[in-house]
Amino acid sequence: FLTAGEMKLPSIFFFFAISYAVCLVTWITNILAIRQGNAGHFGRNGQGANVYAIHYLMAVLLLFKTLAVLCESLRYHKIRRTGHAEVWSVFYSIFGFIKGVFLFTVILLIGSGWSFVKPCLTNKEKKLVAFLLTLQVVNQIALIVLSQRTEGENAFEKWTAVLHLVDILCCCAVLVPIVWQVNALEKSVTEDGENDSAILAKLKLFRAFYLLVVAYIYATRILVYLFATILDYHHLWVRYFVVELVTLVFYVVVGFIFRP
Repeated sequence: FLTAGEMKLPSIFFFFAISYAVCLVTWITNILAIRQGNAGHFGRNGQGANVYAIHYLMAVLLLFKTLAVLCESLRYHKIRRTGHAEVWSVFYSIFGFIKGVFLFTVILLIGSGWSFVKPCLTNKEKKLVAFLLTLQVVNQIALIVLSQRTEGENAFEKWTAVLHLVDILCCCAVLVPIVWQVNALEKSVTEDGENDSAILAKLKLFRAFYLLVVAYIYATRILVYLFATILDYHHLWVRYFVVELVTLVFYVVVGFIFRP
């Protein structure tokens, strides 16, 4: 019941579900090892490494990403065999929504330096988090409405526009705290300060994170759609593969940069 270009999707999503599960197990065992005072998996000893609250949120994000991709694999598998997959579609919607909320929230919190640079968020950052959560709710409503509509309908076109607008706003919102953090670090640098080296290291880190997030957004929101226009219907699966591959690389690189 799948098209020729979608027949490989169950296997592709299952492969990435396993990949995210491996990342999750590696991340959790690394945190546990460091908490016990042992050497971590990434070359940092137990005394020099610190586990912050953001690291636990990153683990939760990995968990829901794994579940969302696994449910999508099972959903396509069920559709391929029976033509419908209402139950797995519901599970995918639930886990996909939670994953989306956690993804943008974690990026925003990392960009603000929460827990590992400063203990709490400013009022501006709290308002930004609330704004982001509201956008994610609207995004999920748009996805639900689109799943009940047929392409070409007037309502379908309107909710597609809403979905793209919300996605763009979310992408812009997560970049704001990174810019704030970079500006704050630049102001903290003094000519002969004792902590200049530490501040400059953090400044370099957040600038790299900003470029990484921009590259991820550009690749998954723009380049992939341009790439999809040159694919024939036999290779529709390539678009999904590229999106998941870019996302997996993004998760791994961010996890390595901000590891405990």
